[in-house]
Amino acid sequence: MNIIKAKITKDKTLVAVYKNENDDTVTVEGKNLVHKDLEAALDALVPHLAFLCEQKEADDKTFIEDIPEEIHNVLEVSGYSIGSTDEDKGVTLIGKRFLKSKKVLNLSAPFTKFNNENEEYTNAFELQQAIEACNYEVEQYLTAKKWAIVQQELPFDESETGDIKADDVPDAPFGEAQAFINKALDAGANITINGTRMKPRRNRKKEAVA
Repeated sequence: MNIIKAKITKDKTLVAVYKNENDDTVTVEGKNLVHKDLEAALDALVPHLAFLCEQKEADDKTFIEDIPEEIHNVLEVSGYSIGSTDEDKGVTLIGKRFLKSKKVLNLSAPFTKFNNENEEYTNAFELQQAIEACNYEVEQYLTAKKWAIVQQELPFDESETGDIKADDVPDAPFGEAQAFINKALDAGANITINGTRMKPRRNRKKEAVA
């Protein structure tokens, strides 16, 4: 599974785009709340957003550790987009700044390469590590049911009912994308593959009965 984009929605669910083993582009609009570990992984990108968007808190600073903790009160990273491959691979961070006026300023950091001699960003290696941590949590959400709460109306297993805590999730292989897609379709999740919206299998079953 090759994560291309990931974003937490205002409802705290996940929208992710990835390439599967057949090189298809798959878009998944999750229906379950994201786990606190995914939120923490994105939160670790906030200092990078401050540097890359030249926020005042990053003035005269050099390293991630130099950014004050208070930055998390005014900046938020809601998603990222990975581009290119190999030595040109990099990321664009998407976030926002909460203004004193109570309004929100949307931020989009310039595309930043992870491994490039000409890249001026001092913390590029730390940025790459932080993105890999985010990718891991995104894959856990998609393939290992690592959610904060499984919503009662949209369980992935018919046997699961009520609010189920999913804080303790064992490691799971990431090669289960197709199985996840089938379960997600059964549960009514919105999935798009190569630009084509897949019809929920639950609706197909109803049509067959009719």
